[in-house]
Amino acid sequence: MPVLRSIIVLSITQIIAWGAMFMFVSVTAAAMADDLLLRPSAVYLGPTVMLVAMAFCSPLLAPIYARHGARLVLAFGSAAAAPGLWLLAGAEGPVSYFAAWGILGLAGAAALTTSAQVFLTEIAGEGARRAIGAQMLAMALAPTIAWPVTTFCEAALGWRGTFALYGAVMLLVCAPLHFFALPRREPPKHDPPVPNSTQSASPAVRRQWHVVALITAAVALNGFVTWGFQLVVIDLFRSFAVPGYLAVGFGSAIGFIQLSARLFDFLGGNRWDGLATGLVAAAIMPPALLALALGEGAEWSIVLFLVLYGLSSGAMSVSRATMPLVFFSSTEYGAVVARLGLPLNLAFAAAPPFFSFLLGEAGNRWALAFALLCSLGALASMAMLSRMRPARSG
Repeated sequence: MPVLRSIIVLSITQIIAWGAMFMFVSVTAAAMADDLLLRPSAVYLGPTVMLVAMAFCSPLLAPIYARHGARLVLAFGSAAAAPGLWLLAGAEGPVSYFAAWGILGLAGAAALTTSAQVFLTEIAGEGARRAIGAQMLAMALAPTIAWPVTTFCEAALGWRGTFALYGAVMLLVCAPLHFFALPRREPPKHDPPVPNSTQSASPAVRRQWHVVALITAAVALNGFVTWGFQLVVIDLFRSFAVPGYLAVGFGSAIGFIQLSARLFDFLGGNRWDGLATGLVAAAIMPPALLALALGEGAEWSIVLFLVLYGLSSGAMSVSRATMPLVFFSSTEYGAVVARLGLPLNLAFAAAPPFFSFLLGEAGNRWALAFALLCSLGALASMAMLSRMRPARSG
């Protein structure tokens, strides 16, 4: 029951937090640009600032997870989001606008996905993979809920009133749910033995570093493609002379396919682990990109791309969260994923503007060629990780 309660509470709070702290900008960007006298592209730099701030804050949380547990981190992050949203609501220009996103990045490192997954590993132990999969399945509903709610709130309150309301919700709903509704647990008495620069260069420690480097490479390279295309996929289809209404329809279908991939992985239970899921996800991304490039935007190539790309990105999102459990114990998990947060969030932050620039300046062939190169690198990293699978996971 504690695990089920945790999944329900975190599903609710993560949907609220992602909608209130990140996804709203897709709805409010136009009004914000007009009021703040910023270009739309500058408005969209806000989430990039947030991801960069999250990247640098994430490693700092590793010792806090070990000493105090993720419950307090989640509660702090939710409360810290409120001043960021209120500053955003009162922003009058670029300085206050980007400062608000910086505060949201600090809060997001503590309140968003990583801390939720660390808490589930703390409370579920050996069942953490299935618990994380269930919570991520619920998270697929976040845009479906967040965008209509934000649209309604903006129409009723304006974008500034919407952010003021969202700040209150983070402080008065999410923070208390994290602090009071999540089960309490005693943090470990000693810090988990994760690799760091002060440890002796023993073979076991060198192997840990090798594993962490390969996980980082695989997830960052795959995520660079999926996060990059998430922003430009409609423009990518339009670059192949696909009509606008079809491009939007095709792009919208990706979410349903990603949800199907997460559901299939969840229903598979313990039949395979996060490493197997990641290897399959990495293997089907290159054919997806090749199909679109060779088909030059023909309908069959777009449909094949959508299916393979959606399955790959949906499955890899689960693998990213659960793959470390193949190599590290649940007590080590928090420190490992906190350290992974720096390179991964930097990659995710850089991807959308990079692919938007490449598509606009060099065309779809270069964008797809670079994405293919990244996907092959991710596949090679996953293949090397598979060769390092611990005997207990085989």
